[in-house]
Amino acid sequence: MAKINYLTRQEQWIWEYIKEKEFIDNELIKDLFPELNNNSRNKILHNLNKKGFIQRARKDLYYNPKKINGFHELALKIHEGYIGLSSALREYNLIEYEDFTIFVITKNFRKKIQLKRTQYEIEYIPFKKLFTGYKKQNNIYISDIEKTIFDCFLKSNKMGYPNLIKAIIDADIDWNKFISYCSLKKNKAIHQKMGYVLDLINSRHKKIIPKFVFDYFQKDIKFPIKLINSRGKTIFNQKWKIEDNINMRAVVENGN
Repeated sequence: MAKINYLTRQEQWIWEYIKEKEFIDNELIKDLFPELNNNSRNKILHNLNKKGFIQRARKDLYYNPKKINGFHELALKIHEGYIGLSSALREYNLIEYEDFTIFVITKNFRKKIQLKRTQYEIEYIPFKKLFTGYKKQNNIYISDIEKTIFDCFLKSNKMGYPNLIKAIIDADIDWNKFISYCSLKKNKAIHQKMGYVLDLINSRHKKIIPKFVFDYFQKDIKFPIKLINSRGKTIFNQKWKIEDNINMRAVVENGN
């Protein structure tokens, strides 16, 4: 409380009204204190930021690092998009660890932002024509389960296969919807990888994945590909023409 002594009388007065807020912007100050002009509001917010009471997220948007709980909501306030990848899996309770990187899928925007005085970083990833398959839930936009799994296959380097496999094993997936997303990405290599991983899951964990899923992925397989772009010992799978260079069979067997 002693820190408030460094504030002007007007700043102290305003701080008492906003100190419990997670997010603060010019419009909030305008609603609370309509007698203040725009320049005065901006100056007060700037001073509260400079003195360490609030942190600037972007132009005209601030957050209180001591009060904020809605980091996903803040990420979407900074730039529009939907919560995806491991951040979406966490929202669906499909992974247990706290991921301090918040992934936001956007149309064209790419950037990494460190949220000052927090442990969190936001990574915005552009998906262009694949920017689809999201819904509003708990006051945020988030990819649905099927699109989340699809996106995680596309960006497996952002979270790793072990977490993705565990999520697939535990999730209730509409496979028709999943294939509808796959049809948006005309990439035979991605389809080969998906088919190979899902086939291992199906055989090792009694996961009931319909035959039409594997039929869809197998129809265009022609050339061998590596599972990931890395050197090392490989195990060749004839059915999917996959050069498995991370021993995916062992990864799947260790899934819970």
